[in-house]
Amino acid sequence: MKPLFYCLIACLALSILLIACTGAPNSSKMPTVTATVNLSERATIEPAKQLQEPATTLPQPARKQSHLSPLLKMSTKRAAHTATLLPDGSVLIAGGFRSEGTSEIPIASAEIYDPETKVFTPTGAMNEERSGHTATLLANNLVLITGGWGLNGRSSTAELYDPHTGKFRYAASMAWPRASMTATLLKNGRVLIAGGDSASNKPQLVAEIYDPETNQFSRGGTLNHGRSAHTATLLNDGAVLLIGGRPRQDNSRVLSSAEIYDSVSGEFRLTGSTNMARYKHAAVLLQDGNVLVLGGADQRDWTGKYSSAEIYDVSTGKFGQIANLHNERFKLADAAVLLANGDVFVGGGNRQIEIFDAQSQHFVLAESIDDAYYFSVATLLQDGTVLITGGYDANIQPSEKAWIYSYS
Repeated sequence: MKPLFYCLIACLALSILLIACTGAPNSSKMPTVTATVNLSERATIEPAKQLQEPATTLPQPARKQSHLSPLLKMSTKRAAHTATLLPDGSVLIAGGFRSEGTSEIPIASAEIYDPETKVFTPTGAMNEERSGHTATLLANNLVLITGGWGLNGRSSTAELYDPHTGKFRYAASMAWPRASMTATLLKNGRVLIAGGDSASNKPQLVAEIYDPETNQFSRGGTLNHGRSAHTATLLNDGAVLLIGGRPRQDNSRVLSSAEIYDSVSGEFRLTGSTNMARYKHAAVLLQDGNVLVLGGADQRDWTGKYSSAEIYDVSTGKFGQIANLHNERFKLADAAVLLANGDVFVGGGNRQIEIFDAQSQHFVLAESIDDAYYFSVATLLQDGTVLITGGYDANIQPSEKAWIYSYS
């Protein structure tokens, strides 16, 4: 009996010791047990799950590593010019306009940028003064110059630049005068000339095709909507996507419509519309075959600038909105280019350069230049850097300034 009694005493002492060490439960700190449960509230309130699933897009990437070269200078101040990468890696800068008081005077001068010396050197002048024209490198290494604003209004003439002689010579003329149109090199080597302002202030509905083998323009189908200051992007299947623009010179309306040119049938068909009616915007073919559309403006022009962007999905024929640019910008159709890494350089229309990160579909801030240059031109060089030339400021003063943008 004694051993059992001592055992019971020991157990009782141990229990008292454990209670003293841990403390008795405090009823005032105990959670209140609810007799009923609202199943609908429990089904919708799941804090842990909400923290794990809030984002539908990737996080915004970090700022890109980039560098702007020391300021370069062209031999002539110009805006609304063209800059064409030649087979030897140099760049042909042609035309544009100079400022004289409040007037924009088209110019005929041209110059060559040498990436080895980083120097601009005058070359032969065009046969006519032009701004708002097009320049297209052909398979035969000649550069086709078409239309634009001349001293006597819109031009129907065309010229060919020969890099070997450094001279321009007249080509056949287009059937109609045009300015602010687009020229797209097709996969068959011909060039689609579409839209643009006509002599009657209405964009041309009828497109034209230039054939380098015959040096002739021919009728190229009829657009569903007349449009100028639009974009035209060659797709991977050989078709051309035309987006936005305005149907008249008076800026009364801007288009949200888009259409596809079939280079086989020679016909235009409507496709999905943009989420924002826009003109003086930019469009760039991405590595995945879709098209990035960014910036531009509505019919208010300077006071209607956009920071919005969207992507055209070639598989569905629809436009989807994406993250906005950091800055509003327009008059940048030739100032956005696809980089070798799949991202997109965005310049022009704002002093801040931005980079579209294709993976996250966000825009990242890069370097800044000294002013917002409108109708400047960005050209991707053979070494992967970007040459930025000309443009005009808010006072419509063209610039001779140029930069080289590099990135990592």
